[in-house]
Amino acid sequence: MKEQRKLILIRNSKRLCWVWGSLVIIMSLLALGCGGRSSMSQPGLHAETERQNQQADTTASSSEGDRNSQQPLLYGSNRSIEKAARTNEQDPNEIPLFDSPSINQDQFLSSGHADVDDSASAVDDDIWRKFELAEEYHLMGVMANREAAWEEAQYYFEKGFKILAKLDIEADSVMTPEAFKYTQMLDDFVADYRVTLRSLGRLEPDVSSSVIIERFGDLARNLDADTIRVYKTERAGVTYDLPVVMNDRVKSSIIYFQTVAKDAFTKYLVRSKRYTPMMSRILAEYGLPQDLIYLSLVESGYNPNAYSWARAMGLWQFIASTGRMYGMNRNWWMDDRKDPIKSTHAACRFLKDLYKEFGHWELAMAAYNGGPGRVRGTIKKQKTNDFWKMKLKRQTMDYVPLIYAAAIIAKNPEKYGFTDIVHEPEVVWDEVEIGRCLELSTVARELGCSVTELKRLNPELLRKYTPPKLKRYKLKIPVGSKRKFLAAYDQMPSPKETSWVRHKIRRGQTVSTIAAKYGVSQYAILEANNLSRRSTIYAGKEIIVPVPLDSKRRGESAPKYTDYEARNSVYSVRRGDTMWDIARAFGTTVDALRRINYIQRGSRIYVGQKLKIPSSARRSPGKSSDKSSSAYAATTPSNQKSSGSVKNYKVRAGDTIWDIARKYGTTTAKVRSLNGLGRSSRIYPGQILKISDGSAGNYVVHKVRRGETLSRIAQKYRTNMSRIISANDIDDPDELSVGTRLKIYVK
Repeated sequence: MKEQRKLILIRNSKRLCWVWGSLVIIMSLLALGCGGRSSMSQPGLHAETERQNQQADTTASSSEGDRNSQQPLLYGSNRSIEKAARTNEQDPNEIPLFDSPSINQDQFLSSGHADVDDSASAVDDDIWRKFELAEEYHLMGVMANREAAWEEAQYYFEKGFKILAKLDIEADSVMTPEAFKYTQMLDDFVADYRVTLRSLGRLEPDVSSSVIIERFGDLARNLDADTIRVYKTERAGVTYDLPVVMNDRVKSSIIYFQTVAKDAFTKYLVRSKRYTPMMSRILAEYGLPQDLIYLSLVESGYNPNAYSWARAMGLWQFIASTGRMYGMNRNWWMDDRKDPIKSTHAACRFLKDLYKEFGHWELAMAAYNGGPGRVRGTIKKQKTNDFWKMKLKRQTMDYVPLIYAAAIIAKNPEKYGFTDIVHEPEVVWDEVEIGRCLELSTVARELGCSVTELKRLNPELLRKYTPPKLKRYKLKIPVGSKRKFLAAYDQMPSPKETSWVRHKIRRGQTVSTIAAKYGVSQYAILEANNLSRRSTIYAGKEIIVPVPLDSKRRGESAPKYTDYEARNSVYSVRRGDTMWDIARAFGTTVDALRRINYIQRGSRIYVGQKLKIPSSARRSPGKSSDKSSSAYAATTPSNQKSSGSVKNYKVRAGDTIWDIARKYGTTTAKVRSLNGLGRSSRIYPGQILKISDGSAGNYVVHKVRRGETLSRIAQKYRTNMSRIISANDIDDPDELSVGTRLKIYVK
């Protein structure tokens, strides 16, 4: 009986618990329904955000008399927009998107899409112009690959890499449009350049450090260690303070430097004395082996402006994050990783830490290249700390043998065939401390030196100015000019508004709205002011805005939609354009523009970008007249043949097919094809070659004005930068001098 009663009590208890639980759930649901009635009447912006916004805003805009009560769309996250929609008040920290009198919300919504990024002005700053130039080099490299013109492709890829290295954009936790573009372009460059390297013979002297290691990895299996070339006997007294060995992997590295990479290695030896005396002194301060200077040779070729595919920079090839760990800062104005002294001190501290952890120099150097975490994990997994028995990433396994090979050759170059090396002199300087921003051209003029010399002494400077917000900056100047500098310092003017302006922050402004106002990217403003994406800006403070010299602020002139013209259904984005402007001008929608041009939502457009116009556009995007060129008199010299003409060229001593092709704006493949030359055919002095002149035709002479870029000039004359570079034999298109006369061929 007792057991039965217990069972009944247990059953009743379970029933009561179930009943009470059900009641609690029902009461909670009722409470939420009643208490949430007002909030549910205005749903948040989630799955149907765009449709609900359009319906609500269209209703609000239907009455002309109540136009002032419309809720403007705002810059910022969906959360801030949702908050403003609920309260029907503008967030004091946000700015109305439509600050141009020519744009109203009704017109915007009629374009078929309401997105806050659609009315953001096209980005027009230094970063995106360099992206455009790098893209042209990449395209030319890809075209050269298709024609099997490997040397030509290498030239273009290296030029493009050099431009990307100057930008050195770092991807943070929130991917900016600039960081996304940079990462995408770098990946494309590396992938296509590897195609070139697999078919390339000898490396050019100016190749990037990444190529030296990458190319060795491709060839290592084909380098016979027994074929090492020895020209002289060992020099007496050669010693090493690293545990240098001569095994098959090191011998293969020596053969590689003797053959494929000989020109590049020769150049490294020529400039080795520029910085190695300074490096040796600093290594001695830290009690480190002197032979670690050869790590810098392999990493950078003793070039402070060297860059790698891993986004490393400087003599010791630090990536940004490791550089910060060892006290090297990087911002829009300067990069300490390119400072020879600061980077050498940082490398010494890093190497000392690695040796302290691993206890072997081979492992320390491997960790320097591949990361200490990877080496640490490999030791644990493979249960060995012998570098020569470990299986690491291919590049890291090649890295130490290349350093040892570099040390062996550099200490006895004649033995291995590197003769008649004329070393460049050591880089020396005087140092002055300054407390304000100076333009390098002003300093150069006062000291009687060149801007190029000042840049060579101060490779960490990324602009033509000293950092404006650094009160104690040490500027390096030519030896013997310190007294002259101090005498002129007080009279040297500080730049006011050249390639940047000072903007006083007003209440409610954000970095994004300021960037939109000047038509530049947020990234440029953050970098110029050493801010992160999480930094807060305050009203009343000043920030620096990097703007193009010929840039106009947004809103100075309203767009006239009749001025929008497309050539062959392709429109070139102009300053001040927005996605909404372009869509409206051609009678299409922003969504259609995005789809046909593969533009993701939130991505910015930039000046010079080519956009395809959908065939469904209501306004026909037909061919426009070439107005920009008609204002200039096109000249056809009497001795100039028409476009596409074939001329004869007499080969001179020292000429190569590559040099001739570049001179006439054509390709090596076309020169070979026109003259029946094979890949292995040689040319000789006095030989007559037929050349299809790719640059022939009508041309104009353009005088470069202040603020103009090669990209702008190319757009003006409806041509491309590669044709201008070829026609004028421009070595560095990123540096145009005011007053330079350019010959520009027009169609």
